[in-house]
Amino acid sequence: MKSSSFIKGLDDILCGGFISPSTVLVAGTTGTGKTNLCLQSLFHASGRGVKCAYISLFSGSRDKIISTTRQLDFFDEQVITSGMLAIHSISTDIIAKGDFSIFEYITDNVLSTSPTMVVIDTITTLEAICSTFEEREFRGCELRTFVQNLFMEFEEKGILLIVTGEISPESINVSHWSYMVDTILSLEKKIAENGLERHLEVIKTRGSDFIPGRHPFVISVKGIELL
Repeated sequence: MKSSSFIKGLDDILCGGFISPSTVLVAGTTGTGKTNLCLQSLFHASGRGVKCAYISLFSGSRDKIISTTRQLDFFDEQVITSGMLAIHSISTDIIAKGDFSIFEYITDNVLSTSPTMVVIDTITTLEAICSTFEEREFRGCELRTFVQNLFMEFEEKGILLIVTGEISPESINVSHWSYMVDTILSLEKKIAENGLERHLEVIKTRGSDFIPGRHPFVISVKGIELL
């Protein structure tokens, strides 16, 4: 089953949209448009009756996230007040307590509400978490096991999960995060002679075709638009 990304031009590149349920990684360095893409997708989806949730692991308070997004044309207060789009900000205190604390928060506050589409921004924050009960940093494959179990919780409930990651285009193919997701969108920006250029590239999608190549896009108050 395909779900629309609600990003102009992206569904065409994905040959119909995201597979649902599945896990999508939106990768890129700071300022490439990862959070913008995710929030734009969530606001449009929830405005069309899709129950959504946004989980921030780094962006500050819920009020700050809403205040920042309010500047953009796709912002819709109604979907927040109606509960169609829930905005969550997991505090640094919860993150500092480790894996079980984070898992418990997501289970109690997000999965219990039965959303259809969820964004976690940014998943690479979890690289620094500890084991809750043993009060030590993760060792070896413990982080990967925790993340895979977390992703499985979403998949078993039929949820489209989109996660962002601070991963450069040069390292995406060797990143351990790439092996744990079904679809990878890599965002890139660079300074060119005619100004700032932005490109989106689909690195992989399991079980679906896509249009390869680096696709130019722009970001404005209207959001992201593929050219």
